Amino acid sequence: MPQKNWPLSTIIHTVVGMAIMLSGAYWPNLSIVVPANDALLAAGFPQVDGGVLVAVTDMGMITLGIFLGVVYLWACVDTLWPCFMGILVLAFSGFAPAPVVLRSFLGNPLVGMIFFAIFFATTLIKSNISSWIARWIMHREFIIGRPWTFTAVLLAGTYLLAFFDQTIAIFVMWPVLYEIFEKTGFKRGDKYVSIMLVYVVIMALCSFASDPFKTGAFNLLANVWNIAATNPEMNAPDMNPAVYLAFAMIISFTSIAALIFMMRFVFRVDVSPLRALSREILQKDPLEPLTGQQKGIIAAFAMFAAWLLLPGFIGKDNPVGAFLTQNMLLAPVASILLVGFLRINGRPIADISETASVYPWRIFFLIAVAMLLGDAMTGKSTNLTVFMEYFLRDLLQGFGYVPLIIACVVLGILLTNFSNSVMLGLVLTPVLLAMCNAFAVDAGPLLACFIYAVLIAACTPAASPFAAILFGNSEWLTPPVIVRYSVISSVLIAGIVVVVGIPLAMLLF
Repeated sequence: MPQKNWPLSTIIHTVVGMAIMLSGAYWPNLSIVVPANDALLAAGFPQVDGGVLVAVTDMGMITLGIFLGVVYLWACVDTLWPCFMGILVLAFSGFAPAPVVLRSFLGNPLVGMIFFAIFFATTLIKSNISSWIARWIMHREFIIGRPWTFTAVLLAGTYLLAFFDQTIAIFVMWPVLYEIFEKTGFKRGDKYVSIMLVYVVIMALCSFASDPFKTGAFNLLANVWNIAATNPEMNAPDMNPAVYLAFAMIISFTSIAALIFMMRFVFRVDVSPLRALSREILQKDPLEPLTGQQKGIIAAFAMFAAWLLLPGFIGKDNPVGAFLTQNMLLAPVASILLVGFLRINGRPIADISETASVYPWRIFFLIAVAMLLGDAMTGKSTNLTVFMEYFLRDLLQGFGYVPLIIACVVLGILLTNFSNSVMLGLVLTPVLLAMCNAFAVDAGPLLACFIYAVLIAACTPAASPFAAILFGNSEWLTPPVIVRYSVISSVLIAGIVVVVGIPLAMLLF
């Protein structure tokens, strides 16, 4: 019997997603009555019952429907074709003519920067640098016969390795663990096996939340930079990438210590088999020296990182700092030029055409469409940002500054488990900025904590691609085990963001 191309569940989810996308015009307009102020009256909101009626416009409801429909299809059906469907429906919705929609989609300078940043990231994948670093870690003498030192080095090494690429770090470190499990007698279902496989993904997520160069944190930080450049009235803070990296690394290494503490004293994991780990097992594969091409790619990555981070150290009030800051969008372009133009041993440092064959188009289109729909949904013609601002103001009214940050961290980590984390962060950032302006509080510490928290969820497959990879490891893990340890890890890290991150962010930002 021939296999059906479209399972019934996929058809049902597709119909539901399309219905959501096309039905926004028929939904009742969201509204809230708030106390009158000059800004709302000047914006033309009508007065009712002694207050002002803040209502989402018809176009706002249409764009909200498109946005929610695309998110539903992303979560339940696919992450590629719903992107193009969202663009088509938005173009035909009357929001803007098709050329304007396409210009907003591919003409956004931030989208261009992300395109080239991801392009450069693929050169790191193809070069096998991450695999070399993983084997280098395994060759360190001081971890032999010390189970908890070995565990700490493995987690810290995964976190640092993931700065090159989070997905590759997972697929490099899991096989390392599999071999160690086999040689030391661990088996499927053992606590150490289950926890470490989950923790590897948690480390990749911590790196994803820390990385100001090319992935999750970079996308959300770049969104703040874009808002600061294009909407100065929103008072977006100066989210310096060097300062954010220091903030995120302190939280991440504190989280590693806390996760190991949980393994040792709460879960009481038996690590005695690791004491038999021999030098022969760890050094099974000889460590070859880095090639000239690999060294060249590392040098290009160092230049890329320096371009983003140097203004934070030397300031922006000098020619070098001012130039790097004003041309930050060109950092990945310069890096790609460097690896494609310079040659070592008669070959370019990286073959750009070969790299293009593994470009993660799904991730790029997901980010680009999330930004397009986020911009459309929160545009001035929709009133959605104003509505969400006053809704959150009403919900969080009376909160002190620290409780306000805690509420945003909790809100972010809860919502991101049911939708793409980057997309959610992109959409909520302007809303949180508007709320901070309304409460007359500094948005810097709040956004720093929110950006980190919204990127670390792994409790459902919809939270991130890394969470989906985790739930796909059915050979070694079961869904209940994944949920148990990922929920505990997420709660623990969220607690560290609150206890350590808030005072640290208030100091740094």
